[in-house]
Amino acid sequence: MAAKTARPRPRPQANRRSARQEEEEPEALVADAVDVVVEDLASFSDRTSRNIIIFGPSGHGKTVLAGGAPNAYFLSTEAGAVAAKRAGSQAKLIRTPTWEHVEAGLNWADKNLTPENWLIVDSATKMQRLLLDWILRANNKRNPKRDLDIPAVKDHQKWQNMFLRFIGRLVDAPYNTIMIATAMYKEDEEDEPLVMPNILGKDYTISQNFCAEADMVLYYAVSKTASTDEEIVRRVLAQPYPPYYAKDRFDCLGHYYDVKEGEYGAMADIISRIEQSLSDEGADEVTAGEVSPTQLHRPAERRRKAGTHKQRSDVHERRVHRARERAS
Repeated sequence: MAAKTARPRPRPQANRRSARQEEEEPEALVADAVDVVVEDLASFSDRTSRNIIIFGPSGHGKTVLAGGAPNAYFLSTEAGAVAAKRAGSQAKLIRTPTWEHVEAGLNWADKNLTPENWLIVDSATKMQRLLLDWILRANNKRNPKRDLDIPAVKDHQKWQNMFLRFIGRLVDAPYNTIMIATAMYKEDEEDEPLVMPNILGKDYTISQNFCAEADMVLYYAVSKTASTDEEIVRRVLAQPYPPYYAKDRFDCLGHYYDVKEGEYGAMADIISRIEQSLSDEGADEVTAGEVSPTQLHRPAERRRKAGTHKQRSDVHERRVHRARERAS
């Protein structure tokens, strides 16, 4: 019987790196070369969609407000869409009880919605939780020993990165978005109270990134100062108002915008103000290096129309004082 000849062992590739080397000495990445185009900022216009975040306490009417958007579709994890229906919303509904439904609904929106449509994500807070549940279920399916309730460190990294990519996809979509979230109460680096959208991760860093992606971040809640025994008034904060985070890149709402009880057309009016703001910018285009008097005065004019200067400083001081008392 012929003797068996030993097979030569394959030689390790010279450029192959160990897992430890990859972790301790990661290879440098070099970006591909691209062409650079220099444009005049005065004539720059690259907007194909508008992106709004509405956040605030549960039960204060965020879904009803958003449901007033024209040509709208709810991508909804919440039962609050029923309240929008009762308020007369004509929006369509895509139910998303799991993360798989969220992905499928977003794929449908990418194929079917246009720049005339608004996709209402209700809520981003719940969808972030659905994403983590999906990651844990997927890991458990691959390895039944993995716990369905306790994520590993790498699971957190994947969860946060996937969610930020999800938000980026919404912002870059060819249709408009309204993203709804509950409120999160934190303290900043100076131990001052801070109220932001309830998006978890790295204290409030992921929430900050979430806000940075949007054109508008609106805090929405029942106003104690504007409401009376006879009438409930809800207030949209559109500018930073400690401890509340807010912003308005369109500069069309001033510092705040009040919604009286039964005023279900508020969202349509806000969207109309956005379009008017963008239309004004287009009408005011001037040559580079020049600024027209109309451009200089228009932001103040918008604030006056929104009635934002009325008792603003007094209300501001009272709210800051109350927030600091709660935090102490």
